[in-house]
Amino acid sequence: MLFTQNLLPTMLALSLSTTGTKAAIAIGTKANHWNIMWVDGTDPCASTFISYVGESPCNITPHPLQGNGYSYTLQGCGGPLWLNNGDGSYNSNCYDAPADLVCDTHRVWLCG
Repeated sequence: MLFTQNLLPTMLALSLSTTGTKAAIAIGTKANHWNIMWVDGTDPCASTFISYVGESPCNITPHPLQGNGYSYTLQGCGGPLWLNNGDGSYNSNCYDAPADLVCDTHRVWLCG
């Protein structure tokens, strides 16, 4: 009985810690001038600059995102897109998710 009482809270805490750390990363444009990224569900007005529109947004590691403090690199321009973590390890695939948002921000893809 004691084993079960201690095990369940530990399992729940581990489950929450692993599922709560994965956030979708939004990729889009701001004012049709900049390619940007931000943590989806946070304020896109506080997005992170990747590159200028017309330049490739791939293979550029921007400053850490304000929503979670991590850096990501968009990969696969010219084909299926995916996101790598700042250390170069794979993070997730990206998919089309167009939406017009506040601050003259247009979301193009979601990764995660």
